[in-house]
Order: sequence, then C-alpha cells, then structure tokens
Amino acid sequence: MMATHTNPVRCVQLAVPEGLAAHIQQQRELTPRDRGSRGWQSYPTTDQPFAWFESVYQAVAAEHGPVDTWWFNVNTLGEYTNWHAHHRWSKVAVLYVTVPGGDIEFRKGGAYWRETPRAGDLFVFSGELDHRVLPNPSEQVRISVAFNFKN
Repeated sequence: MMATHTNPVRCVQLAVPEGLAAHIQQQRELTPRDRGSRGWQSYPTTDQPFAWFESVYQAVAAEHGPVDTWWFNVNTLGEYTNWHAHHRWSKVAVLYVTVPGGDIEFRKGGAYWRETPRAGDLFVFSGELDHRVLPNPSEQVRISVAFNFKN
C-alpha cells in the first residue's frame, strides 16, 4: 500500500539529443560489465569526455548546479536497480533517455510512491531519498543517465 506523502521529487523535461541512446549503447559494448540482473552501468566519472554528451551535461549543470559524478545505465528485459540512496551527495538526478517500461519507486519513512518516466524526464531529488528502478518489462532497452551534484 502506498502511503500519502509530499513529493520531494522534482521532474523537469530535457531535450534528448538524437543519437544519444546509440552512443550510450556503443559505450556499453566498449566497456562490458557483468552486473547480473542489475543491468549495465558505466564507470562513474567526474568529467565530461564525450562531445556527443556535452549538451546534456551542460543543460543539467546549468539548471541544477555543478555535477560531481555521472554514469550511464542500460537495462534489458527483466533488469532492474535495487533500493539505494546516494548519501554522500545532497542532490542527485536521473535522466531517462529511452523508456520502454519500468517505473522508478521512492520511499521515505513509511511512504512509498512511483513515478512513470518518459524519455527526457529528469528526476531531481535528495541523495538521502531511497529509490529503485523496477524491472524492465520490455524487449527494448531502458537507458538513463545518473548524476550526483557537488554539495
């Protein structure tokens, strides 16, 4: 049962550059990591080395402040992300690039709630907020980019 809550998650819409999903998939092929049912995740980085990612990086930083670390996530059929929080950072975000399915769920105290993301949705929330991404129910890949902001 979902408890009532005041939603501490802010959602803004960003323009997703054409070809971003393909570039992220290419990174996945270049740096494979076996994470089992948790999908693929690039190694977190503190700089912005890809020209094709620069417009997204700059838009997020301009709107929400300096980025500390960021990484790509790719989930195929059945893959998910377990409950976690980013306690070292006061503010974090996730940008959805492709969304064939699989909500993001949050919990705070006894309250649980879900958001159904669309491509271009940038969810911004406290690093203390527990969250998880439910399994991808589709044969199509779900791609997102996670950000931790400098405190």
